[in-house]
Amino acid sequence: MNEVILALHKRLDNMKANLPSEAASVEQINKYFLEQQEITEQMLKILEAQEDATTSEILGCKESIKNFREAMKQADSKMEQMSLKDVYYNLGKALCAAWNKDQETLGKLKCCPNIRAEKWNNPKDFSWEAGKGFVPSKAVLGEPIGNLANNDQYLINPIYEETIMEEAAKQSMMMNLVTHRPMSGPSIFIPQRDRGGIELKWLTSYGQKIDATKSNMPTRTELKCYTLAGYVPYFDEFGEDAFADLGKMFLEDFTEAYGQEFDKQCLTANAAPFTGAMNVTGAEVHTASSAAIENLSYLDFRAAELKVEPEERKYCKWFMNETVLNHITNIKDDNNNPIWRKPWEGMPSRLDGYDVIESRLLPQFSEIEEDTVFAIFMNPKRIIHGNRKGIEIKRFDETTESLEYGELFMRFRKRDGFLVTRPAKNMVLLKTAEE
Repeated sequence: MNEVILALHKRLDNMKANLPSEAASVEQINKYFLEQQEITEQMLKILEAQEDATTSEILGCKESIKNFREAMKQADSKMEQMSLKDVYYNLGKALCAAWNKDQETLGKLKCCPNIRAEKWNNPKDFSWEAGKGFVPSKAVLGEPIGNLANNDQYLINPIYEETIMEEAAKQSMMMNLVTHRPMSGPSIFIPQRDRGGIELKWLTSYGQKIDATKSNMPTRTELKCYTLAGYVPYFDEFGEDAFADLGKMFLEDFTEAYGQEFDKQCLTANAAPFTGAMNVTGAEVHTASSAAIENLSYLDFRAAELKVEPEERKYCKWFMNETVLNHITNIKDDNNNPIWRKPWEGMPSRLDGYDVIESRLLPQFSEIEEDTVFAIFMNPKRIIHGNRKGIEIKRFDETTESLEYGELFMRFRKRDGFLVTRPAKNMVLLKTAEE
């Protein structure tokens, strides 16, 4: 049989074996089936491009795709929505199984071993079969799969990953504001183009020569993805009576730490591997009229805003520490009107007409000295977050704390990338003057 056709059959079998029967939200259900629909559309395009496959092979594969779509319809009609408590319980059960290397439980929970060093596995790479254990779906490619018996790191079920990220977004000020890009590899190139990508010419008479025009070619900027690791400590042994509590504790610890780190990489990071908006090269800088933060004027904000072109300005927001905003509430313009309008005044809570996002990562009012950046005016969509799917969990007990205090750790890893794009004329850093 044609190798491509064979690979498609294997992938379809694996997708069918991993059809979920439950999800944590309606949004997850819709997102999953949309992704599967896109995958099958890509498969059909691959089939149409096969020139050395027989007609019967192509028709057989199309029939398999049709059968899978029918299975999706049936699964969609029977899909059950889990409560958050169910997610806690199953996540805790998966953590316990990973700690005890209970592959059967992990398989039933649709987690999978992660045995590659650089390119992680995907839960769709494996299916769990009773009596056989984890069966790799990509063995036909001749790729070494590793020693499953000794593996001790696992990727959690994507359903739980989606729930974890939804909860993390509640802990982050930036996660719902930036642009998210899925990444299937360690890096992607993002085209960056200034506004007005095409040059236009008017013809004022019949037969006039049409001068050659040149489009504003985009700049290719690389977005790299790196692995973020952390450790969640436990003092007690993992037990069946505490699955829900264990899952809840892991989710809360992970989402709080990850949400704070996400905001840091977007706003204030100034070391490898990423640079946040406050330290990015090329951003516009506006210096306030005074070196003392106490002497801020509404004109300082107005002048900073005008450094961004109008087309971009309408999407911008102010980012600052809540203590700085607290001071700004007392600043008035020349008409004696406060530049920050209060929500209880029946108007949007805005600074000079723009939304304000408070972040404790930015400088506090009492810490701002001369020549110090303390606020950012930007469109947060210009920050790109590269999201590589997969959260890995691993038992980690080879520590001094484990020997001395009996403290145990569950290590987690996730892969992300951050890139601030097009800062010139689109982003302004507001700072105090030099004395």
